[in-house]
This record gives sequence, structure tokens and C-alpha cells, in this order.
Amino acid sequence: MADAKRLTVIGGAVVAAVLVAIVAFVVASGSDSGSVAASTERPDDTTPVAAVWAVPKVFLGEWQGVATDGVAAHDIVLTIRSGKNAEEVATSSDTDQSSGNRCDRIGRLISGTETELVFAARVAAGVGCEEGMSSTVELRPDGTITYRAGRGGAITGTLHRS
Repeated sequence: MADAKRLTVIGGAVVAAVLVAIVAFVVASGSDSGSVAASTERPDDTTPVAAVWAVPKVFLGEWQGVATDGVAAHDIVLTIRSGKNAEEVATSSDTDQSSGNRCDRIGRLISGTETELVFAARVAAGVGCEEGMSSTVELRPDGTITYRAGRGGAITGTLHRS
């Protein structure tokens, strides 16, 4: 019985020592800026307004034009709505002039400035449409936009406001 009592006392002392060590570690690391506790605090939001509401008015509306990939010409219709980064703010149709094949896409805004928008697109309708396509539109001084789409911007053209 004395051995059991001694083991209980020793076990209790070990548990207490471990708890004291854990508390001391947590208290000491709480003042460290690299600690887990410090990293869960949210810093002040310093995101510029243009990065949050990233679609300037000048881009809003429907745009049309012809773009080419060096081989085929494509009729492009692009509609851009107001929204924030990571929202689906654009719809587009790309109709190959020679085959008549049409791909409809929905564009999620990846980034935006006063003169350029970048979209990641997903296919909404169409057969044989390229998945994972991105597109970029850039405002030109004459009020048109330069349109680049596909991997590496392979399809390019100028779009005019409808």
C-alpha cells in the first residue's frame, strides 16, 4: 500500500510540473510577436479601396469586338458588372468565326486597377472549350479595351463598348 501511495504522490508531482511548464511556455511565448497567439490577431486593414472594389466604372457594361489567335478569328462579347476581387463579375462569349463553335464563360475577378482587370474564367456552356482560361482587359486612351485571353494571352483583340 505504501508503494501505491508513493506512486500517486510522485505521479501528482509530475503532472503538476508538466502543467507549470506548459503555463510558463504559453505566458512567455504570448509576448513574442511570432507566437501562435500573436499571429491570430487581425492587423488593421490597409488594403486600398481600389483593390477591394476593383471594378472601375469605366469598365462596366457590354463590350464587343474581334480577337484572333493567329489562326482563327473570334467574335467576343464581354459583359462586366460591378463587384469585388474574387467575385464573378464578367460573362463572355467567344464564337469561332470559321466553325461557329461558341464558348460561354463566367469570369471571376482576380485583380483590378484603374486601367486593367484580370479574370479567371470557368466554362458555363459550349463544347470543346478550354478550361482554366484567364483573360485580361486593359483600357486604352481611345476608350476601347485591349482583350487578351487563353494561356499566355494567345487570343488578342480590341473591344468596343456596345
